[in-house]
Amino acid sequence: MNPVPALTVDARVLTDMDRCIECGSCAAACSVSHGHMPIVNAARSGRALLPVICRQCRSAACVAVCPAEAMVCDDRGVVRRRPMRCIGCGSCAKACPFGVLPNALGGAPGGFRSPDRISGYQIAKCDLCEDRLAQHASAVPRCVAACPAGALVFADPREAEKEGLALLGGRTIGESPFKRR
Repeated sequence: MNPVPALTVDARVLTDMDRCIECGSCAAACSVSHGHMPIVNAARSGRALLPVICRQCRSAACVAVCPAEAMVCDDRGVVRRRPMRCIGCGSCAKACPFGVLPNALGGAPGGFRSPDRISGYQIAKCDLCEDRLAQHASAVPRCVAACPAGALVFADPREAEKEGLALLGGRTIGESPFKRR
């Protein structure tokens, strides 16, 4: 009996900045479902406070630099973390071109961090609520489901562009997710 191949996830969480009402429902839903880890962050740009969510890069820098292989791109194309492998080095946060991963280290003191030992630090990383996506073909991540204004959309970026939605690109720096390098 051959295993059924997993479907590739082409959709990403996209933000319609005109619709965001800064309520924080997305961050709350995500935090509660992921053990109170701050996965959906907020960044201020002028007067606007907007959600900042992992972009699920096709060629993710965070995966490439992780010395403990804690960051992986699974067979469906979802960049996710393996929490028990994280050694707390912060390489992924430094490598993220969009400044989405937190760069503050936690867990065990630096002298106890090593590739073969658990540091106690776990990076907060969006996994697109893989438990929900595995249950239903029409499921969306919790942040999208919780958004009362419809500012978060779970869609294929190529399809969004065809519908006339502009996607913001560019590389950003960790302290300001809107500042280009």
